[in-house]
Amino acid sequence: MKKFHLTAGSKNRLIILTLLTTVIALFHFAVPTESHSYHMVHIVLRKLYFLPPVMAGAWFGLRGAIYTTSAVTVFFSLHAFLDWPGNYMEQANQMGELAGFWIVGLVPGWLFDRQRTLLADLASANEETLLVLVSALDMRARTSRLHSRRVKEYALLLADRLEVSEEERKAIEFGALLHEIGKVAIHDSVLSLLKRVGLPENELKEMRSYPENGYELLRKIGFLHEAADIVRAHQEHYDGSGYPRGLKGEEIPRGARLLLIADTFETLVSGKGIGRCEEAVGVIRERSGREFDPRLVDLFTGIDCAEWNEVNRRYKESAEA
Repeated sequence: MKKFHLTAGSKNRLIILTLLTTVIALFHFAVPTESHSYHMVHIVLRKLYFLPPVMAGAWFGLRGAIYTTSAVTVFFSLHAFLDWPGNYMEQANQMGELAGFWIVGLVPGWLFDRQRTLLADLASANEETLLVLVSALDMRARTSRLHSRRVKEYALLLADRLEVSEEERKAIEFGALLHEIGKVAIHDSVLSLLKRVGLPENELKEMRSYPENGYELLRKIGFLHEAADIVRAHQEHYDGSGYPRGLKGEEIPRGARLLLIADTFETLVSGKGIGRCEEAVGVIRERSGREFDPRLVDLFTGIDCAEWNEVNRRYKESAEA
């Protein structure tokens, strides 16, 4: 079984489960059973024990259901043998309920794990499809088919140092991978001219439309909605001199500000750039406050070149293979 990775939401759910199980157990032990009315309340409390196993299975899968139902088993069994000594019929009745706890916990837990596996397989298939499409786009737009993958790795290295949430990290990952997707709408002649000599005014205007084109392509896909905003803004500059909307400072999504550094760095250290990590870092530092967010530049320059070079080496070997 896989090890739990507790996000903030998972921790909150774990607290709820713990409190709920504890409260039910306390009231179950505290409520007397002598009078008929109290006995009815006591029976209701016994039925509430079904809640934690079901919730654990739905929230944490089979492993969570096993842990929670085990805790319920201890509380419930202890009460049965302490409060009903010698009453074997009542104990047998409660043992039947105990079996029910395991059934209602393990079944949704198993179904949850199965659904999670299917969703993970689907996500993996989607990502592999995106990688193929992005590689084709990179081959069309530039000499390397691994540009977008390296940009993704650089962006994630920065995102991990920034300690972003899992949701924002995923948006940055897809945004970096798909940041040039809008170039599918750019004419081949413009891309060819860009590779050789740069662009005159009319072609430059067409070229600068690609972030907006990418946004329009991605924004209607549910799981890429946040990534679409990053793609749209990844050429905006911190001082407002970027495109396509001339955003500045905090108006630019943080993921897009981070992506601009990763994209620029990859271009500088690739075959078409200056090649050396130290020099590329120096160029980005010089543009801090103009093109780049100064706080993110400080974060970027705090990462040793050995880490950046390791990403570059890994993808260089992949390209050669």
